[in-house]
Amino acid sequence: MRKTTALSKQEIKMVVINGTYAMAAAMTAVFVNVYLYKFTGSLVTMTAYAMVRFGFFPIAFTIGAHIGRRFRLSLTMTAGLLLIVCGLLVLLTLREKIGEISFAIYGIGVIFGMGEGFFWLSTVSLNQLVSTKESRGKYLGFLGMFNGLTNIIAPLSAAQIVAWSPSDTEGYIRIFQLVIVLYLIIAYLASTIKVASQKGKFTVLDKVFQRRDKQWAYIFNSHLLFGIRDSLVLMLAGLLIYRATGGSGSVYGRLLALFASISIAAFFFASKIITRSNRLKMYQFGAVFTALSTIILVVIPTTTGAIAYGVLASIVAPFYVNPFQIITMNAMSDYMDQSNILGHVISKEIGITFGRLLGMLTIITFSVIFPEDIFLPMAVIFCSVFPIVLVVYATIYHHQRDKEKYISTS
Repeated sequence: MRKTTALSKQEIKMVVINGTYAMAAAMTAVFVNVYLYKFTGSLVTMTAYAMVRFGFFPIAFTIGAHIGRRFRLSLTMTAGLLLIVCGLLVLLTLREKIGEISFAIYGIGVIFGMGEGFFWLSTVSLNQLVSTKESRGKYLGFLGMFNGLTNIIAPLSAAQIVAWSPSDTEGYIRIFQLVIVLYLIIAYLASTIKVASQKGKFTVLDKVFQRRDKQWAYIFNSHLLFGIRDSLVLMLAGLLIYRATGGSGSVYGRLLALFASISIAAFFFASKIITRSNRLKMYQFGAVFTALSTIILVVIPTTTGAIAYGVLASIVAPFYVNPFQIITMNAMSDYMDQSNILGHVISKEIGITFGRLLGMLTIITFSVIFPEDIFLPMAVIFCSVFPIVLVVYATIYHHQRDKEKYISTS
């Protein structure tokens, strides 16, 4: 019988912060993309905006890490949330002028990139610091389920706000006004986190493209490969679903709520099914069907395809994401006793950012090389296969590591 570990007060706070942020982000991130897309009308421009946004993550990670080491990571998290609020205020101020001022969209990308970079550096670090190897599986399970619950509430609320508004655009503006309040509440809660950050010095560049430390090379390379397909989810998937619905904000919101409902059930069952002994097999299963899900979205560019993508992606996500996160967090625990983990956190986030930028660059490159009617499906299919590449790499690494352990103990 497996021993269960109750979540600590700090873990519960982090679950609430992660979940509430997920709700606010679900009401903004995708709807910000839709809002900007209505004024730019170009998926390529939106991809370039996303590259600017995510390109500023490493800068934010580095600055935020030094602030967190000297003071507290909760301060960095609060600062990131306030920057996101500033980005939304700029968006509300400019409105339709975004389409008239060519550089405005990229300036907004910089603000969001710095704010989200600060937030994610703090969140990833604090998730590591507040949890233990014993509580981590349960912690991630609660995190996934609570995030799923908020991801139901968010799109349903957003869809209703859009439906009640004179136009979709006015609805998006009201959504932004609501989430500004949510972000301010999260910022206050973040300021109450009392987990001490590690004060030791840290380095980053020696952990990027590492060769001598096989375990860290594996973690960094895994994040790089993970990020390539992840770029589709962050940037294109939402817009492609939006287009498939005929540009209806309310239908789009309700579909997101449906997918989130399925996601909650999937995370619940995954927490019961995934064990240490079958983790790699579940990882393989999740990766294959995760790859298939985004391919469906471009092969069947209709509402039916959008629903098929969302349902499949929601079912298999925990089987792909949870093993990836557990493997990473357990490896991070090994480094916590050796040095300040901020250097490792930044380097792995640089890895996933590089991967996302490569995925977005693929879309822009394909748009230049191939005709307009085929470049997007080709780019999406290309990026979609990387979960399979990642899990093949993981399988080879873990089998090799287990073989070495067996030889060393024989």
